[in-house]
Amino acid sequence: MNLNKYLIGLVASVATCSAFASPLLSEGFNDISTLGASGWVMTNNSGAVGSTNWFQGQDFAFPAAAGASNSYIAANFNNAVFGGAVSNWLITPEVAMTNGEQLNFSLRLLGEGAVDTVQVYYSTAGASSNVGSTATSTGDFRLLGTYSASADTGWTNNTLALSGLSGATTGRYAFRYLVDDTSVNGDYIGIDSVNISAVPEPTTALMLLLGLGVVAFSRKKQLRLLALAGLSASTLVAQAAEPQTGANGLMSFPNARVAVQPELAATAAPAGSGMVAYKDAATGQLVGPSAEQAAELAAAAVPAAASVQSTGRQAASARVAPLTTARGGVGRKLDDSTASYAVVHKDANGQLVESCVPGEDVASHLAHGPSLPAAQGEQQ
Repeated sequence: MNLNKYLIGLVASVATCSAFASPLLSEGFNDISTLGASGWVMTNNSGAVGSTNWFQGQDFAFPAAAGASNSYIAANFNNAVFGGAVSNWLITPEVAMTNGEQLNFSLRLLGEGAVDTVQVYYSTAGASSNVGSTATSTGDFRLLGTYSASADTGWTNNTLALSGLSGATTGRYAFRYLVDDTSVNGDYIGIDSVNISAVPEPTTALMLLLGLGVVAFSRKKQLRLLALAGLSASTLVAQAAEPQTGANGLMSFPNARVAVQPELAATAAPAGSGMVAYKDAATGQLVGPSAEQAAELAAAAVPAAASVQSTGRQAASARVAPLTTARGGVGRKLDDSTASYAVVHKDANGQLVESCVPGEDVASHLAHGPSLPAAQGEQQ
């Protein structure tokens, strides 16, 4: 048996289908004068406040990590008077917080022989921006990470993840520029490209399943299908490993079973599962609901069994109306048609071609074979 003639695997990746990571905040600091209007807070708790606070990046010191040369936010030792202690806070807008959520940012410490330190904090106290009122106080905020150097670090890309939360909540992140004595330490620092993204947790209520990812290929005019069912995005990312090729030419993947199927089989939608999206009436942000909001949405839910087709997806003409809570929030129960699927086929030249296909289009895409590109997905 010539294994080269067989399609041997399917890998569905969160990186390929961005639907599995929900961006909560993205800031490139093109114009820091707009930060206050979008919910950012700057608090200079230095022992004796100096001549500067947070300011627009200065390209003569160094250019931005991305974008225009001055499109970053900066601070320096003049945040405090000469010989004083710097404690200058840059606090993000309020965002939803869940375990596994990631804060990504670019940081550069200039140093030049003087120690520059930036600490990263988080608070689960909702909209609170309380950091106390002294150079040593931290208020509602808890330390997440520390970066310190006395020489130029260049721009570094950093990622910090939340863990240990008792449940979904809201809060803020904060960057704190820290110098113990500006007569001997402190120079200049820059922060750029701050992004916060939430990856759905693998819980009973909020697990987002791939459901059914299928790859189609043709050999001697016979359509062969490999089906990979019931894989969650979080499991794929956390437990990726090298596959093993078996005697039948199929790869086996960790925590997954690959089988040859003669035809596509309809799957029933899991009862009571799915992701609940909540749009906050005050901020307009799409977030995971708090326990109280989730209870309100559950109370407002309308049974949808009659609108589910044999494919396991709701008919487009019979979707459940948005759920509205007493506080003006809007929620909607998402079925498997809102997920994205990585679909791979072998083209006429024997090359593997991968497409990211919306759930509502995947059946049509597969039914027509590899001759039909993903209607809305990006072919790679």
